[in-house]
Parts: sequence; C-alpha cells; structure tokens
Amino acid sequence: MSDRISTIVAFLTDVERLKLVKRKAYVSDMSRRENSAEHSWHLALGLVALAQELDLKMDLHKALVMAMIHDLCEVDAGDTPAFGAQRPDQHEAELRCIQRLAAYDLKFAPSLQELWLEYEAQVSVESRWVRVLDRLMPFIVNLSTQGINWKEQSVSRSQVLRVSEPVREHAPEVYEWMVGRVGECVKAGWLIDA
Repeated sequence: MSDRISTIVAFLTDVERLKLVKRKAYVSDMSRRENSAEHSWHLALGLVALAQELDLKMDLHKALVMAMIHDLCEVDAGDTPAFGAQRPDQHEAELRCIQRLAAYDLKFAPSLQELWLEYEAQVSVESRWVRVLDRLMPFIVNLSTQGINWKEQSVSRSQVLRVSEPVREHAPEVYEWMVGRVGECVKAGWLIDA
C-alpha cells in the first residue's frame, strides 16, 4: 500500500506544476495573470453551471474529468495563447507530456490519455462542450478585466469571433450572447473594430 500511495503522491506532485504555467489572461482584480490550473478549475465550474442551467445532455462526470485534464499537457509544453503565435511543435509537445503522465502506474493514467485525445479530436458531445467552455471562460475573464489582455495584444473583433468558432458551432445561444458583448467591447475600445 505504501508504494501505491507514493505513486499517487508522485503523480499529484507532478501535475500540481500546472499551477506554475502562466497564461496571458489576468485574474478579475487585475492583480496578476492567472495560471492554467485556475483556468481549468474555472472552466470545470462553468461547465457545471451551463450543464445544469441549460439542461445539457451529456455525461457530466466524464466532461468534468476532461475539463480538469484538458490542459495538463501544459505542465511540460507550456501555454500557447489564443491570440499569440502558434508553435509548430505544440501538439507533439503536448502529446509527449500526456504520454509521460499516462505512464504512471495508476488506474487513472490510461483514461487520462484517452480523455485528452478525445478532447483534442472533438469527437464527443463532452469534448465539444469542454471546448466551448475553453473559449467562453477566457472571454468572461476579459469582460471582467475591461479587456486589458485584449488591449495589450491589440486583439480585434474578428480574432475573438474566429477563436469563438466552437461556441458558434456547438452553442449558438451562447455565441449570440457573446457577439452582443463583442460589439459592446468594440464600442468601449477594448477590441479593435476589424
């Protein structure tokens, strides 16, 4: 039993490093940038709220686990901001990290890789809703910070709408709400009107 506990502790210590991965987004009081673990927690909580309030038909437990692990790949690969330059090797670096974490001798480890691959492939209703929330939650944070992250990166209306494409495709009511807020953000000077 001691070896089993030691393996669990080693895994949990390893994945705790997700707290060290800084993102471009700020926390709502603008005192610092959020980390990827905070993003994953916020996304999971948003998923619970939307699933219950919109009566979404999905396996919520599976979606929540997927939400919690969707960015674990950043432990090794780091974050790639939505509005920044994309690394050509990002997917490979992320996959290597997930394979490394899945190699832990834990019952959970194989499903970690399976769920991450399912999320990346966008083949299930759960993976699509996690992606919707992965786009919605940073949008909400940008609203709460008066678009400071958008302004720092000179982000345009069209960039936000392009990044929000999964929302348009899978949650049109949510997307319609977002489009209204995007217009307000352009008027407020938080987004470039392009």
